[in-house]
Amino acid sequence: MTKTPAASGAAAVAAPNEPPGRPPAGTVPGTPAPPANPDAPIWSSRHPAGGRSPGTPAPPANPDAPVRVDVALPRDLFDRLTDHDDAPRCRYDAATGRAEFVAEPTLSHESRAAAVGEFFVLVALALEDGGSPIGLQLARATRLLSADGAFEPDEGLFLGAGKMKAAERIDGWLDVRKGHPVPDLVVEIDRSTDSSGKLAPYFRMGVREAWTWSRRSGAAIWTADADASEGFVRANASVVLPGVTRAALARLLATRSGADRRYHLRNLARLVARKMAERGDAEAATAGRRT
Repeated sequence: MTKTPAASGAAAVAAPNEPPGRPPAGTVPGTPAPPANPDAPIWSSRHPAGGRSPGTPAPPANPDAPVRVDVALPRDLFDRLTDHDDAPRCRYDAATGRAEFVAEPTLSHESRAAAVGEFFVLVALALEDGGSPIGLQLARATRLLSADGAFEPDEGLFLGAGKMKAAERIDGWLDVRKGHPVPDLVVEIDRSTDSSGKLAPYFRMGVREAWTWSRRSGAAIWTADADASEGFVRANASVVLPGVTRAALARLLATRSGADRRYHLRNLARLVARKMAERGDAEAATAGRRT
């Protein structure tokens, strides 16, 4: 009786999870199976969760994925990757060496940011209708560069004709290291993350006030304070736009689009414009008495 030579090497062994007698998936019968990938996840009854041991809890899901991505990145590489008009919204923290990219803002995020932008425009129009010389300019998604990194608020506001003209003359990003102006007010809208941890670089640049909103913490107003450890404190009312209280800001950001929001925005904008005009008149009268 003639004996058939035994197969040798990997060809005689079925691939993991393959039934005996069937060649490994993707190979020609009689050829050795490719070496196993040590980094491939193990899918078996012993490791049902992609390589995690039984009983090991799954890692927490990123509540902002795929909206927000955070990666370690050298500053010079970040600058090269994002120095163009089509770059996604992003920020870079030099202290941690990490870049944050916002790839696809949600409708909830965009709606609230748009409400703030619309409110700024209505305040500017109300000031103009009242004959006030005070100028406002909206700075939407303007990237701000400093020694702390690169930062891009959802909305920004310049107050005063001089600062507005200086910002308009700059072609490109606003770089504090070159003496470029920064907004008086910035706005950060985050779906699930408390934005207050991102504010210190803004205030070190010279920003006077920040508005934040998150699903977890709601609306908040922060103002510059040189005596505070971080350079800013939580406030009950706006300094840049008098008449905006924390409660008014919360209502502005909570109101759905439609007639109710427009009504609230117009009334609040008229109130702010009146208070800004009154403050401007008082400052002018004080300056006149000094001269």
